[in-house]
Amino acid sequence: MVAAGTIRRIIQAAMAALLVAACAQERLPQPDVTMKKPEPLVGGVPVDDRSTGLIGPAGGALLGMAIGAGSGTEIAVAAGVAVGYAVGGSQGPSLTGLPAQAQREALAKMMTVPLREPVRWFTASERASGKITPIREFTDERGRRCRDFVEWRTVRAMNGHTSGTACL
Repeated sequence: MVAAGTIRRIIQAAMAALLVAACAQERLPQPDVTMKKPEPLVGGVPVDDRSTGLIGPAGGALLGMAIGAGSGTEIAVAAGVAVGYAVGGSQGPSLTGLPAQAQREALAKMMTVPLREPVRWFTASERASGKITPIREFTDERGRRCRDFVEWRTVRAMNGHTSGTACL
């Protein structure tokens, strides 16, 4: 026969193991996310630069070099880069693997923080980071709680920004 104290310890150990397992698997619910397509400021047609964000600024820099003369060339190139970035309509570097997972977790957390409070994510192995900020909350036509957000991200020294809507 097994002593009552032994059975009690086995039950306590089993309950503790179940509690630890339940806590380890508790995650925030993943929202449905709709990313907004980048919209260029001029021309109405975004350039497909495969998410590099380089075509618009590079074209702007070339145009600035052609227009600028003498000591004004540097200013014309800088202005061309800025205008080219706006005209290109790129959302910046795309996310896959660990950065995409970190971003998904940050989007889930973004649904729980106060409006305008940024949620940051980071992956050292990919040298990727981002900041997601909820800017507006509303209820959609399906009755879900939704948030519009803006995101700034950097992947291997390439910067970008995008926006979207997440709903639970």
